[in-house]
Amino acid sequence: MKQFTVQSIFYLAAATALAACGGGGSSGSGNPAAPAPAPAPETGTLSGAITDAAVDEVIEVNLRVTALELRQGDDAGQDPVVIDLTDPDTGEPMTFNLLDYQNGETLELFDGEEIPAGTYEQVRLVLEAPAQTPNACDGQDPLLGSYVVEDDMGTLAGIFVPSGANNGIRLSAPFEVPAGGSTAIVVDFDLRQSLHRPPPFDCYFLRPSYRIVETEDSGAIAGTVDVALMDGSNAMCSDDDPATGNAVYLYEGAGQTPGDLNGDDADASAEPFATAAVTFDPLAGNAGEGAYRIGFLPPGEYTAAFTCAADLERNPDPEGETEDERLAIDDLMFQQPQDVPVDTGVTSTADFTPEA
Repeated sequence: MKQFTVQSIFYLAAATALAACGGGGSSGSGNPAAPAPAPAPETGTLSGAITDAAVDEVIEVNLRVTALELRQGDDAGQDPVVIDLTDPDTGEPMTFNLLDYQNGETLELFDGEEIPAGTYEQVRLVLEAPAQTPNACDGQDPLLGSYVVEDDMGTLAGIFVPSGANNGIRLSAPFEVPAGGSTAIVVDFDLRQSLHRPPPFDCYFLRPSYRIVETEDSGAIAGTVDVALMDGSNAMCSDDDPATGNAVYLYEGAGQTPGDLNGDDADASAEPFATAAVTFDPLAGNAGEGAYRIGFLPPGEYTAAFTCAADLERNPDPEGETEDERLAIDDLMFQQPQDVPVDTGVTSTADFTPEA
């Protein structure tokens, strides 16, 4: 795996050492002592990877990534630490299909980069996405930047990153790089929460909805879903196809009331912390159940719930004509919410089976 370099760490003013004059150097000679050299900054090393929680309405999400920007503290005006992810020979961005890295699979972005030690509060994944406004996507070649493949016919659509993402996003769980030590992080995307295509635009909006997790301090949840909960026979699904619309939503804290991606202040339902698509292949020898996995979770208590109507989930459209379009609060039906503890280095099990 190729190594990447840090473009900026700290800018330090060099201390100027004064040469001692004369040869005696005896007490009282009047020769000023040379100032002590400026101390070197304390540094540690950082490694980074990326992963995704699956969606089922597109078949590829191709990102062209140029850099990862990190900031200590919450001062947006400070110079960030910039880890360059372009090819050192060609200058081309790192390009990959995010949907290739699901269910615990990761893509290494960089390894062992030396950066200043400390706590990092903000991060920004810098994408090549040339459209400055959604309307600029109209008629633009999607291959000029990051893009989506929508269907088996190879229909392409560009990706637009809303301007709010250009200022970086505050991490919900900051990570620490110890002096003289090392830290490994995973950028965990959740495309179900961040990728959508509001009408009438020709591009997909990619909003900053991802988590940064220290891999050594994380666990996972995995399990199966019985086909009887997915085939529409209980009247809780969006259709009768057991291969569509299936997802597990995860909420922080035990005993949560499951809610959709866009919480309704009028009720007590929770907004999901993470989601995972349920994969189901009737030809793979497991025709009786689907499977899911949610990785890289901070230790703690969670509530997991299953829905077979996740394809009805909408994202808010700030330009929508109605309040319903602007808020996009969907009354999804969730099945069998259950409490699940997560411990470091452990994969907890949460299965969904028909109730007796």
